[in-house]
Amino acid sequence: MLTQKQKEKVWNAASKCLISIGYKKMSLSDVADTSGIALEKIKKDYKDKGELIVDVLSEGIAHVTHTLEKSISARGKADIKLSRFVKNLLTDYETHSPMLKLVSITFQTLNEEGLLIRKLVNQDQIDRYRRNTAIIARIIAEGQSESIFRKSNPLESAYYLRGLINSAILYWRATKYEGKLAAFADHLTRIFFTGIYK
Repeated sequence: MLTQKQKEKVWNAASKCLISIGYKKMSLSDVADTSGIALEKIKKDYKDKGELIVDVLSEGIAHVTHTLEKSISARGKADIKLSRFVKNLLTDYETHSPMLKLVSITFQTLNEEGLLIRKLVNQDQIDRYRRNTAIIARIIAEGQSESIFRKSNPLESAYYLRGLINSAILYWRATKYEGKLAAFADHLTRIFFTGIYK
């Protein structure tokens, strides 16, 4: 069995392999070579690369949940909390390739690899992703109670923000933008806040 520290090494290696080799071509051997952890040891926890990527996706969604929960309890007004969250999220997505690929699947980017990764996602992961959107809605509702944001359906606004985030990722990937994904965070939140500021 892998220790937690070894699992994290394996997850990071799997993300790197996904970027450099692609899901279809990567193997557990590639992950072992990249992580420096013996293949036999990895195979005790993961029978195939699909199982490993499911774990990596679950870890990514859990990390987003943790970031959101920290945002809610952080000091500052709701707009500052949302801005910080979006910047952290885009930074995380850039290094967490399975999440990046998953959230940016549309007809524009649809390819065999995207479909393969989408098939790995289970209902629990989808439900957790939706719950994360509900946490964003709580921050928006907080901004409404602070009289920063105008009254609207907070959940609807949270989905709009998710849509803007996905669009920024699509643009970043489609144009093979040279800079960091997080560079879009300020522009993205400015557009979003234009629609909900009082």
